[in-house]
Amino acid sequence: MTHTVTLLAGNKGFTTPSVVGDEYVVDANVDITSYTAGGEVLSASSFGLSRINAVVVTGASIVTIAAGYQVSGVWPETDADGDYASSSTFQLVVSGASNTDPVRDIRLRIWGQIA
Repeated sequence: MTHTVTLLAGNKGFTTPSVVGDEYVVDANVDITSYTAGGEVLSASSFGLSRINAVVVTGASIVTIAAGYQVSGVWPETDADGDYASSSTFQLVVSGASNTDPVRDIRLRIWGQIA
């Protein structure tokens, strides 16, 4: 893997997942220092979660935007029934990036469960 995940402090200053209803939510920054072919696979455990329910991109660094990269896909892949194929990983795809490009910082919000 060629990325670093940094959990961001919430409004109470904690960097651990916080409960929202019956789910936990985590804000994190993913620093991609060398993009891998087909995207970066990220695990739930990198974010303090055991299961991922949803992922949303909430921002990107100026370096990423200035280089013309676009975050074109963030997902847990779904199967034919619409269920997540994996609840423990998701893939971050950045269009325009080659295998060795430093994409840098992508900010994510992830919802999930803690075992």
